[in-house]
Amino acid sequence: MKSGALLAAAALAAATCLVSVDGYCQGSDAVAAQALYDRAVELMGQKNYAEACPKLEEVTRLIPDGFGAKLTLAECYEGAGKLASAWTQYSIVEAVAARTNQPERQKLAADRSAALKPKLAHLTITVPDAVKSLPGLVLTKGGAEVGAAQFGEAIPIDVGTHTIEATAPGKKKWTGEAKVDADGANVTVAVPELEDAPQDAVPPGGLPPGGAPAPGESSSPTWLFPTGIAVGSVGVAALAVGGVLGGLAIGKNSDAEAACPNGYCTKDGNDLRVSAGTFADAATGLFVAGGVLAAGGLLMVILSPTVQGTDEPADEKTALELHIAPSGLSLTGSF
Repeated sequence: MKSGALLAAAALAAATCLVSVDGYCQGSDAVAAQALYDRAVELMGQKNYAEACPKLEEVTRLIPDGFGAKLTLAECYEGAGKLASAWTQYSIVEAVAARTNQPERQKLAADRSAALKPKLAHLTITVPDAVKSLPGLVLTKGGAEVGAAQFGEAIPIDVGTHTIEATAPGKKKWTGEAKVDADGANVTVAVPELEDAPQDAVPPGGLPPGGAPAPGESSSPTWLFPTGIAVGSVGVAALAVGGVLGGLAIGKNSDAEAACPNGYCTKDGNDLRVSAGTFADAATGLFVAGGVLAAGGLLMVILSPTVQGTDEPADEKTALELHIAPSGLSLTGSF
């Protein structure tokens, strides 16, 4: 390879402005690209391609129309032994130079591309029909996606070890390696049929890993029904005791009225009034608390999970009903 001559030609082609088709350099990207380009050329003169090539890659990213930089990047790849990458860059420059009527650059790139082509290594990735038909199949090589059009085709590749991965929803990821040991080698990697991914079990009364309830199952916790029964029962008991205390309060108040004729109360009459007030306050508190507990228990029962595939409560032998009547609330149940 006439490295010095090619480098000189690429540098001469970029002398006016390495990054622009029309010869004008503008903006901070152009300034950064020129500085990186100059440093990369210096490193290539030292045969330090490992540091030079990434700088030239950044130049071509900053200024995509920089033909001089692309030619120099192609030579950097060639010097680093990445013949497929170099051939790709030469081919790109050849095609674009032809469209933009730049015959000198077109010829330079075409000559280098033709010289490299017989030396290229090739990788063929075969994919069985069962895998090709998988919905959501993604095949990558070195992290870059491989389109279906490349399946079964011998594609130029650089020497080295390349990681191949295949993924699809509901399948285990497959990982393989393509080891390309020398220029001109032909390597084939066969993707096997992908194994099914394990189905994680759903814990009793819990949710599967995805967070959604399993088909036919309620998302409500299973403890709601028994807890609702217990809470409702306490509420009913409180209402019952409140009713008893309310009755006592009414009785005590009647006795107090009898013991306080014409608004004058004896000591017993005053004691009866105090007792009536105490019973009344206690009855009111129990009625409020009992009503809240009874309503809360009923709500828990309503929200409790149902038997899979039916609309019946989880325990078909248990029922709870709340009755509202002029005389107050009542909660009845059967167990």
